[in-house]
Amino acid sequence: MKNKIIAFDFLRALAIAMIIPAHLSNFLSFTYIKLALYAVDPFVANMGLGLFIFMSGYLLYYNNHSINSFQSVLSFYRKRLLRIFPLYWGAIAAFTLVFFIFAPKLNSGFEFPNAESVFSFHNIIMHILGLQIFLAPRYVSPMLTLYFVGLIIVFYAIYPLIIMLSKSSKQILLCSFIIFIGCLLVSRTFNIIEPRFFMFFPIFIFGILTCKESLFEKSVIINRKNPFIQILLAALPVMLVLVIVLGSRTTLLLDPKTSFTIESAGSGTIGSSTVVSMLESMANSLGLSYLILKFIIDSVLLNLFVIIFCVLEYRFAMKFINNEFSSTLSSVFTYVATASYCIYLFHRPFLALWNSGTHFISSPILHDVILIFVALPILVIISYHLQILEFNVKKYFSNKKNSHKDLSLRGHTNVSDIGNKTK
Repeated sequence: MKNKIIAFDFLRALAIAMIIPAHLSNFLSFTYIKLALYAVDPFVANMGLGLFIFMSGYLLYYNNHSINSFQSVLSFYRKRLLRIFPLYWGAIAAFTLVFFIFAPKLNSGFEFPNAESVFSFHNIIMHILGLQIFLAPRYVSPMLTLYFVGLIIVFYAIYPLIIMLSKSSKQILLCSFIIFIGCLLVSRTFNIIEPRFFMFFPIFIFGILTCKESLFEKSVIINRKNPFIQILLAALPVMLVLVIVLGSRTTLLLDPKTSFTIESAGSGTIGSSTVVSMLESMANSLGLSYLILKFIIDSVLLNLFVIIFCVLEYRFAMKFINNEFSSTLSSVFTYVATASYCIYLFHRPFLALWNSGTHFISSPILHDVILIFVALPILVIISYHLQILEFNVKKYFSNKKNSHKDLSLRGHTNVSDIGNKTK
């Protein structure tokens, strides 16, 4: 059990270590580093998010594999919401203050896209309720980073339904498929349910099934001489290139007509006439729109690559993290894993404030070195202590509530005892 905890601490630390560098392109100063990170940031970030979602499905089933009553459903929702919302609400406040209210006074070098609509009163209320994924794009404009919380909330809302209706892995797959198709129909009819739900839902279900069937735990370490493994390893780089190219980020290397500048990189408006025209021709031949075909291809490639990546990392963690594993490294993984939720929620406003306070540094390279080797460790430390503080506050109020219940029960017991004695 201890080894499994350390293994998942390693996976959480790895996931956040992939997500944060992917978002650094908005806050760095040196041009070529910005461009290099921006070329791959959506892919790397999605890999990290996919690993988080895989672990969410796995750990949900590990800790809540038996939900068979209305009371247990309410208990499940209560625990999940208490875990997610307090810090999440703090992050919404931080985003609003840093990127909207005080943004004109800050010289952070990062302009939040569509700030007026994203930080409107209605949109903030929808985010406070965690409805940004369910009601987007028709009624909500999801915030950068914080959209992920809404995604997890939707998965948590669906999870008890899947478990209550399914007794076997086949039933889980069938139930999940029906939910997927049902949500797709709702999305097409009412223009709600953000597309990222459909991109990551299969990974969430894969995490559940991995735990239920104990997949990949008892198998031997990957044999590179196995023909299937050789084909798989050879295909991974090809899939990587396809995902990134179809994401229209590194197409500047393939298409001389592509317009690419720091300004266009910051706004995410890079396009490739070659790739777009090829996909448009393919879409027309299939009777689909370009956007639908691109979404299907992106989703399939992303799911294949993320699932393979999760399997490899999961197997690595389960195989090599054992009782003889370095205690120092274990402590580092646990520290970063504990801080990971706060790191994810607050890294954008933190980095914006850091840039605002250090804009006097004229050398781009020096600025970036300080950001990477000073600001990021400080972010980890602050996030860890903030997470511990939040945990202790919730524990304090929980103990206080339980003590009141105990006193109340004692009072009822005493009255009852007196009544019995008088009778």
